[in-house]
Amino acid sequence: TPVGLKINLSSMEFKAVETKSQILKSSKPITIRLPINKKLDKSKIHTAFMPNLIHSLDASNIHLLIPKLTDQPLYTIHDCFATDANNMQNLELFIKEAFIEIYFRDGNYLIGMHNNLVRQIIDHAEKYYINDKGENIVLIDKKEMKIPNLPDQFTSTEHNQLFIKGVLKSKFFIN
Repeated sequence: TPVGLKINLSSMEFKAVETKSQILKSSKPITIRLPINKKLDKSKIHTAFMPNLIHSLDASNIHLLIPKLTDQPLYTIHDCFATDANNMQNLELFIKEAFIEIYFRDGNYLIGMHNNLVRQIIDHAEKYYINDKGENIVLIDKKEMKIPNLPDQFTSTEHNQLFIKGVLKSKFFIN
């Protein structure tokens, strides 16, 4: 996460096994789920990745926000924040600053995450090369796949500065 918390996403495949107590002969059978040879459930991992990423970014926003608070109360439910009326203006600014730190500062977390994911894809690919168009190509399960680049606007300092100004001026960023 942007604040350095390591997250491990894994989901095992399970099989249902019906069993019955050997001690109580009249007991009803029960079904238990046992892991299958530490085999990962790729479908569940795929489904859970984006929601878990969003939750970790929301949590990172709170982690970056809390040190900025001094004596003001903070109440949160998921990604909703509240404080008393006298401190709302400060809270609004601090939330925006934490958001900016994650998404728009040079070397921001999302660029680092993109680069890390690309490295992991390349490390696990059967083959990696750059084609004559300058595109990054990997071979996975005998399929050629292009690794997309981040849009130029996303990595542009000028573009990020424009977004930072917009976020700081926005009255509708939080409500």
